[in-house]
Amino acid sequence: MNIAVLSLILLVVVVAVGYIKDLNVGILALIASFALVLIGGLDMDMVLDGFPSSLFLNLLGTMYLFALLQDNGTLSLLSKKLVSLVGSKTFLIPIVVYIIAYVISAVGPGAISAQAIMIPFSVLLAVQMGIKPYMMSSMAILGTVAGTTSPVALTGIIVGGLLEEMSFPGQENTLRAMMIDITIMNVICALVIYIIFKGYALKPSQKVGEATAVVEKFNRDQKLGLVGMTVLVIGVLFFGMSVGLMGFCVAIVLSLLNAVDEKKALKMVPWSVLILVGGMSILMDITFAVGGIDLLTSILQSMMNKTIAPFIMTLASGITGWFSSGNGVVIPTFVPTAPALAESLGNTTTEIILAIVSGATVGGLSPFDSGGSMIIGYYSQEVKVTEKEQQKMFLVFFGLAVLCVFIAALCGLVGIFRLFN
Repeated sequence: MNIAVLSLILLVVVVAVGYIKDLNVGILALIASFALVLIGGLDMDMVLDGFPSSLFLNLLGTMYLFALLQDNGTLSLLSKKLVSLVGSKTFLIPIVVYIIAYVISAVGPGAISAQAIMIPFSVLLAVQMGIKPYMMSSMAILGTVAGTTSPVALTGIIVGGLLEEMSFPGQENTLRAMMIDITIMNVICALVIYIIFKGYALKPSQKVGEATAVVEKFNRDQKLGLVGMTVLVIGVLFFGMSVGLMGFCVAIVLSLLNAVDEKKALKMVPWSVLILVGGMSILMDITFAVGGIDLLTSILQSMMNKTIAPFIMTLASGITGWFSSGNGVVIPTFVPTAPALAESLGNTTTEIILAIVSGATVGGLSPFDSGGSMIIGYYSQEVKVTEKEQQKMFLVFFGLAVLCVFIAALCGLVGIFRLFN
């Protein structure tokens, strides 16, 4: 069998087995990389050389810092204070939840850490208001997956790492365009869901007032945490410093000032995500070396033309993202195909990359994904629900994930992903 064909088969097998057996895809990817090298008679050093050390440090640095800030309550109290600003204007609460989720995700934690804060909070608000969490928690998810495209957040860092291996016209504008265009797309999705669930008709509630009223002030440790977040953002955005190294520096200063608990934070770091990203990066590096990406590109080329390419790529990444990690699987798999696809079809590489990232991230509402499943789990804890009600919630959130991916694909079709290129 051709080694390029085998590499793609192993890639599909890794994702499928990981999903079906609920195993870490990163570890499976490492095993597949080892098998591919052995079968192909390749140099074993390819496995070690494929490890994304720069990406790993950037992710670990930011995840570690924001685990510290999550543990000492900085992020949670910040979100509550911001929501309390709406007062009796209940119809604004879903909008504020979206904005807060976006900001918290964008300044560094990324979608995973931000969702850990915003999903329980959004579910609590929904329960207090006597409504299902469909709209409120959708705002939390969409805000976090839009914010994570920031250059200093999870998806932005991952895409930035992939861009370092590429060279194409307009490359220097890709991360900026990604954040702006995908934010526009997510706002459209959020607006549609807001209208569907009649967010404009929400009525004031005493329970909501109690839930959003914040009397406590930031303590010393939390104020230092806010200063640390500000230093991180300024250092990365205005001075071009490494987000990972800045994260470690801010974290160690906060630790020396006894503002955070290092041991608790280390347990909160999502190590499974780091293993996932690292393992998949190694497998994709070997797949690229043996011609697997070129083969995948040619398959995709046969299905598309310039007009529908963004639409098809958004659907492809979105559908894949319903059942696997957008950051750990979908983006590393599809983004490397973008330059060749763009060159052959006449699109810009940035447009194709944005289509891929939009589909991969906006599918986070899927109950197969951590976001959708967390909502159902937290709501089931707050309110006693029957198995039938859980099944209905499962179907509703999967329906919302399908809707959002389709909206994202339409955004690609009408040219939104060409804006700001």
